[in-house]
Amino acid sequence: MATARHIATPKAAPELTEREELVLRYIVQHYILTANPVGSRYISKRMEEESVSAATIRNAMADLEEKGYISHPHTSAGRVPTDRGYRLYVDSLVRADKLSVAERAAIRNQINPAAATPVLMKEVSRLIASISLQLGIVTAPELLDSSLERLELVPLSSTRLLVVLSLRAGLIKTVTLEVQEEIPRERIDFLVQILNERFGGLTLREIRSSCRERLRDVVDESSDSLLRVLLDSSDRIFTGSSEGERIQISPTQNILRHPEFANPDQLRGIVELVENEEMVIHLLDGHSGEEHTVDITIGGEHGNERMVDYSLITTRYKVGTTTGTIGLIGPKRMDYSKMITVVEYIARTITDNFHDR
Repeated sequence: MATARHIATPKAAPELTEREELVLRYIVQHYILTANPVGSRYISKRMEEESVSAATIRNAMADLEEKGYISHPHTSAGRVPTDRGYRLYVDSLVRADKLSVAERAAIRNQINPAAATPVLMKEVSRLIASISLQLGIVTAPELLDSSLERLELVPLSSTRLLVVLSLRAGLIKTVTLEVQEEIPRERIDFLVQILNERFGGLTLREIRSSCRERLRDVVDESSDSLLRVLLDSSDRIFTGSSEGERIQISPTQNILRHPEFANPDQLRGIVELVENEEMVIHLLDGHSGEEHTVDITIGGEHGNERMVDYSLITTRYKVGTTTGTIGLIGPKRMDYSKMITVVEYIARTITDNFHDR
């Protein structure tokens, strides 16, 4: 399993005894499984073979509560994990899970590296959602450092032109431009030849910063309306992602089966997450971690009131020389061992599929 790390820096955690760690693990695992507060009687049954008395377990639970790892929900006799409890569990106590053979096969079969980037993003986000029963998230690969292999100009109508950038590793970026007059096909072909001669092999970042300079001795911008449109739109054309494909968020209808969403306010909150792409993108800004590292933030660690009831798990995938982010958002009461494995395995599968391209 990939290395898991947290994003927010928590306060120094009080040292726990081995018994307290075991009790906390049982509480978190049982609460994740049942959504019910955990009492000392359940823990006693789990620890029968260790001959630990109920009084000892109650003392351990009282110490965990005093240290901030568990709490009482309302007047219940049972305990539930706090953000700090989840954090310690994720950082130190969680055990790696394994995906089933069917789940691994489904992931491999549904990731199609030949698909256009928007299609791939949608497929992967839906795949994450269907396996995890959470919100699946995929951001487009950051294309600024991808090299241009070929540029094409495709007339869509007399006043609309499609710019198609074929990038290294099979990535495709498209931008639609509006032109003021119909451009002769021979003029388009001439300009395509020039653009490929001057820009081929360069990264989008290099092209964006030097496109006017590289074309200055070839054509006159003032007398070439098509070139003028292209240069005026260079920030759109040679930017990091294609139009409308910065992020893909896919819900699964099964997410409503979580008991957390029986509350109308909670249900409204998850709907807002699906619809608020900018907020999710802002959350991901703090998750720009390294490849093979799974980043996790829990509840209050997000620093966002709308996310206090949710956890976010992300990692990076690699396409050629560029990377994107995949992950999921769900209730804090989630099966972290499996969710981490799902995110990591899907990212690794995407990376492996694009490795030789």
